[in-house]
Amino acid sequence: MHKRLSACVLTAAFALLAGCGQINSPLRVGTALTGNWSFANSSNVVLNLGFTQGSYETVSAVGRLVGTSCAGADTDILLTGSVDGNNNATLISSAFGGTTLTIKGQVAANGKGMAATTWAFAGGQCASLGTANVTATNYNTIGGTYVGTFLDSNNNSMGVSAFLQQTTQPDENGQFSVSGTATFPANGCFTEQPTVTSSLVTGDSLQMTYTDPGSGAVLTASGTFNSAATVLTIANWTIVGGTCNGDAGTGTLTLE
Repeated sequence: MHKRLSACVLTAAFALLAGCGQINSPLRVGTALTGNWSFANSSNVVLNLGFTQGSYETVSAVGRLVGTSCAGADTDILLTGSVDGNNNATLISSAFGGTTLTIKGQVAANGKGMAATTWAFAGGQCASLGTANVTATNYNTIGGTYVGTFLDSNNNSMGVSAFLQQTTQPDENGQFSVSGTATFPANGCFTEQPTVTSSLVTGDSLQMTYTDPGSGAVLTASGTFNSAATVLTIANWTIVGGTCNGDAGTGTLTLE
């Protein structure tokens, strides 16, 4: 009995050392995929997505299609897959509207790019997008102090200094947001420092709403940014409320 008991104890010990019966942590195999990405074909159909889990053997992301009517603008496309030891990435979606999507590519060693990237849509309403070579772009996190000028429709300029910080993890829709404040030196449009009260970052698109707690004036701004997140190009801004109600225009902000 004692010999059998000892054998059982030794067997259990070896099993523990080997990891048998344990819940092992996921293994990191290839280079991590994280952050805000876009995949675009030659017809400017774009899949914007955020990686929710990209550092280990299981990769997951949530994306939305832009530039096509085959899927609604608010249709979440859920993808899972992996990056193998040779940095080959494969992502396969759950069915959406009867369509499945497969993305494949060669992940750069720094995790900031993907070469030889293809997508393949099969079945359902988005099958017409077919299989195509696509351009994969990773967008750096917006973060820091951005300075520049807003111009209104009469070419009047308004200096702007904005501190912005983007979230590092996407929300349940694969999208990101920013927080921060803005300063408009020697400008009577705002009585106090406006703060970001709502925002959206997805792919190269940026939308922000600033609210002045003093006057209640609201400034909304939308535009694009480069992949390095050093230049924010504001295609449109408008002010509602306060002494500058109705003002609108464009602008550019550059990271200091």
